Amino acid sequence: MIPGPTLRRPVATHPPLARPSLSRRRLLGFAAATAVSAAVSVSGGVGGLLAGPRRAFADTTTLPGVLNVSAPGLYPEGVAWDPSRETFLVGSGAQGSVSVVDLERLTVTTLVPPIGRVATQGLAVDGTRGRVLAAYNNWGPRLGDPSRAAMSGLGVFDLASGETLHLVDISAGGRGETCANDVTVDEAGYAYVTDSAADRLIRVDPDGRVTHTITAPGFETEEMGLNGVVVHPEGFLLVGRYEGARLFRVADPAASDTPAVTEVPVDPPLTTIDGMALRADGSLIVVSNDMATDGEPGHRDAVTILRSDDSWASAHVAEQRDWPEQDPSTVAVTPYGEYVLSGRIREIFEPSDQPPTDFVLRAW
Repeated sequence: MIPGPTLRRPVATHPPLARPSLSRRRLLGFAAATAVSAAVSVSGGVGGLLAGPRRAFADTTTLPGVLNVSAPGLYPEGVAWDPSRETFLVGSGAQGSVSVVDLERLTVTTLVPPIGRVATQGLAVDGTRGRVLAAYNNWGPRLGDPSRAAMSGLGVFDLASGETLHLVDISAGGRGETCANDVTVDEAGYAYVTDSAADRLIRVDPDGRVTHTITAPGFETEEMGLNGVVVHPEGFLLVGRYEGARLFRVADPAASDTPAVTEVPVDPPLTTIDGMALRADGSLIVVSNDMATDGEPGHRDAVTILRSDDSWASAHVAEQRDWPEQDPSTVAVTPYGEYVLSGRIREIFEPSDQPPTDFVLRAW
């Protein structure tokens, strides 16, 4: 969901600008309207909650079905489960930070301070190596200064302290626009980053070096491009394209710049694909929204379970629910079930007189 001259999810900016329409063509041109005020109110300092989260409920074997987390101005679009703290990490469309959710106070504490005038979007936790990874881009700041070059990358941070390990620039070699959107990491520590504006996947090794750029004709679109991405235990990737709700299987993504990419037909088709995650039973949970569809009929906020009987050569809808919160963006798999994030991102594009001061994590 967002945009700039060729792209997708919201990012954050600074002083509120004019209210752009949510069309992706315009969003792309409006660079993801992410420049909301940087006056994000978060408690605590770097590396907060290192001893683990506190909970606002007595039963430690479950989580409430709905978590309303106070975080004025944060507008997170990405979320990941942190098993070391047993809580959620969230990014910020307005601040370029990573925060820890305090499950007792239902507030957030900064783990990674703002890394610049960027938005942190998709997150992935690499527990084996003690890292948290965040896709970032500068669509928001470019709203106020279109002459700024498009820039995006992958931030790699120490999971315990929040210390920056690598800031990997993936802007080079693009078609002039770039927007790192989501990220996943495999067992060997290689990260895969979707670029929604340049229609490509970027492979980054554990030392923070770009090793492959993966493209395919099906990735290309003039609308919002590649979005959610996951690593399957069998070694292939599943990648979603927002526009057209197209799902792709990338076989042996470590082999070369041109691995076998095939489209996964989905029956019945979805409307959009934003964030997604693999569940423990092998099914894929997919988040859809209408944030960048320009009001086209038939699009809606929904969460869908997809299953495959042929190693993701094809997929079918097993269950689908209309989502009660507006503009869900992605989902985190936890020991307590799957939690869908609604980060109030639309406020970035359509500011209200009374901006929301929280975000919502709702169980599937």
